[in-house]
Amino acid sequence: MIEVQGRKILTTLTEKVDPLHSAVVMVDMQKDFTAKGFWWDELGQLDGDPVKNLPERLGVFLNEARRRRVRIIHLNACYDPEYLNDAMLERMHRLDLRLEACQSGTEGSEPHPGLEPKAGERVVIKHRYDGFFDTDLHMQLQAAGVKTLIVTGVAVHGCVDSTIRHAYFHGYYVVLVQDLTGGAGEDAYKVTLDSVNLMFGMTASADEIIAAWPAAAGDVARADKTGVAA
Repeated sequence: MIEVQGRKILTTLTEKVDPLHSAVVMVDMQKDFTAKGFWWDELGQLDGDPVKNLPERLGVFLNEARRRRVRIIHLNACYDPEYLNDAMLERMHRLDLRLEACQSGTEGSEPHPGLEPKAGERVVIKHRYDGFFDTDLHMQLQAAGVKTLIVTGVAVHGCVDSTIRHAYFHGYYVVLVQDLTGGAGEDAYKVTLDSVNLMFGMTASADEIIAAWPAAAGDVARADKTGVAA
């Protein structure tokens, strides 16, 4: 930690991901983007992802976060026709897309198996790539005293990148979990990680973040003492 103009600034990974003021934000881990036979797979994009077995490894990470009382927020896309603006409709026409992903009431909009929200975990529905645009995400984070977003999910160069940029503009510290974000080819994946490190926050591996969190038993005692929980 350093002091700049009388303000205490978090500088290390351990300081930033402290469970008392951090939240894991999982972006769009819905079947249309993650599962065989659904929207992203039908576009031929799923097999080219450089991050393999993302849903399974993300599930392990979320359970580690829960053990340490880290808040978890599920960002879910809903791209029903009524929410699409002219620019979005133009993109669909240009790319010859019959429908956008994650239509209400479809199986593709459901969470990837094993990544369903647990009791007490917030779900934020978004109609744009950016998780802050026309949602109450910022209000929820402010009310909970969150300073750092630990960002995971898909697509790294789309909804993840858009949400990270807006988080940075709102003044949140951003930690992108580099091996728990995907949905892009190798080039786009690398460019996005480089961009985050240079402009909007930092990247770290899941193992590095877990190692930076307090031991589960110690964190439970700490949360009970302070009254802060996920």
